[in-house]
Amino acid sequence: MYQGKLRKITILLLTLYTALIFFFLYLGFNRGSLGQDSSLRFNLIPGGINLNYPMGRDFQNWFFQFGNFVAFIPFGIIIPLLFRCSFRRFITFFILSITILETLQMLSRLGSFDIDDIIINSLGASVGFAAQRIVIGDRDKPKGICKIFSVAIVLALGTIIIIGGINNYLEKGGGETAALNELILKDGSVQWDESLSSFTVERKEVTPQINLYSRNNTKNNEFTYHLDGKYKELTGYVAIPDDVINASSREGSDIEFISGGTVIYSLGLSFTGEEDFQIPLDGLNDLTIKIVNKDPNPTTNAVMWDITLTEVNTGQKVINNIREKIRTLF
Repeated sequence: MYQGKLRKITILLLTLYTALIFFFLYLGFNRGSLGQDSSLRFNLIPGGINLNYPMGRDFQNWFFQFGNFVAFIPFGIIIPLLFRCSFRRFITFFILSITILETLQMLSRLGSFDIDDIIINSLGASVGFAAQRIVIGDRDKPKGICKIFSVAIVLALGTIIIIGGINNYLEKGGGETAALNELILKDGSVQWDESLSSFTVERKEVTPQINLYSRNNTKNNEFTYHLDGKYKELTGYVAIPDDVINASSREGSDIEFISGGTVIYSLGLSFTGEEDFQIPLDGLNDLTIKIVNKDPNPTTNAVMWDITLTEVNTGQKVINNIREKIRTLF
């Protein structure tokens, strides 16, 4: 535990750093404009640890998440060097403090209360605490202080690699796939072309391999499947065949994918060839597909084929179950 002049200097640096954190929490990132919003914004259900690899992500959002982790590492280093405390006492105090700050952000309309922020802030503080505990000697000398911060950098990089890898698995890793036509309908009716008939799109022959939405369905159709939170995403292909165009039809088709009464994805089809779609389901419990063909001709304009659902992997199942249990508490 620091004493004497070193203690005074460290307390001063901690005070200045805390003031800087307060600035970013309440005034930085154009938070003043948020105060015009009269609603209370909060998130009480954990969405995960927002610590991802930067590849393929918006850099500004990634940097903000990274800052939420790194900015609180110094607290885990400095506070235990000033005040002797166990990890349990430290992390309890830290979580209580950051929870109060998040609540004030929400009440002042200068931000939101976000349980995910509390988690990643606490993770950063824990990394700092571990770093100062690993370095035993010369903790009150420049050499020891440099060792502590070096260890903190190594631990932070390791944490990012591990958490980022887990998040990558949860986000991109999928389980088994199932054809849409294999699911049992919850509501409505739909016909599938059992012969998987070929057709042409922009004079290119298309031969479905898994399933084909039959053109014998009614012109406008709506049907619902019960997913029971088992699936991660829906993929497939859709197009308006050439023979519809050759029949002098010039009206397109709309396809909406709906869950819980909300449109989660929509396609407005014209005569521009084949389109593929990849729709995140994120463990939804139901899925309604609504097809509206605008042409008065009773023959269905749009066709869909090779539509499959990818199950969530084991980790996603565990997280979905945890989220569902938390939702029941609120």
